[in-house]
Amino acid sequence: MTLTAACAPARIAPPAVTAPPASITTVDFYDDVLPILRERCMPCHFPGGKMYGRLPFDEPATIRVLGTELFTRIKDEGEQATIQRFLDQKPGNEPLPGS
Repeated sequence: MTLTAACAPARIAPPAVTAPPASITTVDFYDDVLPILRERCMPCHFPGGKMYGRLPFDEPATIRVLGTELFTRIKDEGEQATIQRFLDQKPGNEPLPGS
């Protein structure tokens, strides 16, 4: 029995091959993010500063709450990318200072 073109099963294209995701480097709050914040947000958001009580920037949880709102003051794209990678990481994995 011969199949005609009308009856022949349709060829299905193989799925597109995509490049593997770029390896994500873990961003450490204390080593990578905190120096940026010290440079850009000192003295107001650090101990003794007028905003420290409400928004302590030496605490990872504060940065997670603010998220990309930080980018209104931090304009450098490289610094924004570092902070964004930190924000994209699962919360709660930050070691304590000095650990």
